[in-house]
Amino acid sequence: MGFDGFDVAKIRSLAKDLGRQGEGAQGLHTSVAVVLTQANALMGNKPATTDPLLSPLVGDLLGPMPFFGGGNLPGSLSSELGDMSKSIERRCTQLEACSKLAEQGYRIDPVIAFSDENPPDAKKIEDALRSMRELKGKDFGSNGNRDDLEKIQKQLDGMTSAELDAFFAKVPDADFRLYGKLASNANDGSWMKWWDHNGIPASARRDHLSRILARIGPSNWEKMKGAFPEIQPGFETTDAYLDGQNPQSRQPAKGMHWGTPNDPLFAPGRELSAGEISQGRFGDCWYISQLTATAQQNPQFIREGIKENPNGTIDVRIWDKDGNKRWVTVTPDLPLDNNGEPMTAYNRVSHERWPAYYEKAFALMYGEDDGGAPDEHLHDKRYDRAEQGNYGATEWDFSKKGAPYVTGKDSESVDHDFDSVKEVFQKEHRPVVVSTPSGDQLKKDGQKLWGDNFTTRHVYFVKGFENGKIVLGNPWGPDPDVPDIRATPEQYKKFFEDPQALQVPR
Repeated sequence: MGFDGFDVAKIRSLAKDLGRQGEGAQGLHTSVAVVLTQANALMGNKPATTDPLLSPLVGDLLGPMPFFGGGNLPGSLSSELGDMSKSIERRCTQLEACSKLAEQGYRIDPVIAFSDENPPDAKKIEDALRSMRELKGKDFGSNGNRDDLEKIQKQLDGMTSAELDAFFAKVPDADFRLYGKLASNANDGSWMKWWDHNGIPASARRDHLSRILARIGPSNWEKMKGAFPEIQPGFETTDAYLDGQNPQSRQPAKGMHWGTPNDPLFAPGRELSAGEISQGRFGDCWYISQLTATAQQNPQFIREGIKENPNGTIDVRIWDKDGNKRWVTVTPDLPLDNNGEPMTAYNRVSHERWPAYYEKAFALMYGEDDGGAPDEHLHDKRYDRAEQGNYGATEWDFSKKGAPYVTGKDSESVDHDFDSVKEVFQKEHRPVVVSTPSGDQLKKDGQKLWGDNFTTRHVYFVKGFENGKIVLGNPWGPDPDVPDIRATPEQYKKFFEDPQALQVPR
């Protein structure tokens, strides 16, 4: 039968049959074209067929040229079936090699075993295992351990998915944890020992971990997290976790735990709808507003920035604090409440998960939190602390800090008047977010006009302009009983401040 129930002989037979069918597709194309062309002539040049898939064949006796494509026409199957046949053959070779590794005691996740890649090489796996073992008790000399760690990094980065998965299944936890400890303790020496380099620098380490996580099977994710906790953002310092609710919207958040929803990354056959995004229960309105505003103006930019890997992990495009574009890989699990509902940003209507993974990647990458959260818990160190690499770091910050992570460019301050915001939004077609200042009286006055949809120390995104008013969306998400805020120029001037325009690459 072959590896894990796959019957390689039958699969190879299918591949060969597809190849033969592809070879005959060009002849079929010509035959159908001849019949339709003759029928067309006999009917006095009246259409021999009204089928949109067959009409292009009239007069096309040579068949579609390969470099011009061919769409759904028979001739196009020649290359399509041929490519499919070759891909299946390569996968069969991969399966056979995985089967041999299994006989040698290696375990490979079936999710990985059918990958279209070079067959695994046992020697590469053994070399990496040996390098790991040699870290124990090693004297790294006067220049530190970076060269030893970079050797292992290069070995792991150079592996195929099957090789990497087999390596993870066999490497002892203690050995891999030691690698994680040494790699995470990065420094470039002191002024007295400038040549002493240890660990792997944070940016290079992040890329390294993403490359690994994007390829290994789900059964090895916990081993990765055990050695490199930085691949999973914590939520234990968020206001929602400490208070059991969102501090502004008061949405309950009890029983927070990790779990993987079954909802799709993007709903099939459905347009991306920014107006359906819900912030969730973390206090990161300033980031979600900018993500939503960007999705509203350029949904394709958002779609292109996230993709699902064959092993179930998610790659997210994000810029770091130094302006470097990175693809950060995250596992599909998310913080859920005691009812299994997502705590994170989500599409409230279609239940798409993509906002949650943008938020998760942002939580890992955001490193500019200075503490001092304005959440009525001042001087309480459980809430007010500088953090990095977790969901707590993303709560209660300024909208100017978020734009570079979303678009790769700083936001631009817009003059605080109605017409300036309208011009930037409508004529320049740029996403715009606005903030609300603090103040109990301002909150009372605003809620008299717009109900609970208005709150202070909050960030809204501009949805448009109607009947002389600005329409503002709340990142808390759509609620049929709570309409968008519609403010006159005078109301906008009184209740809102600090308009920021984002620069989205086109």
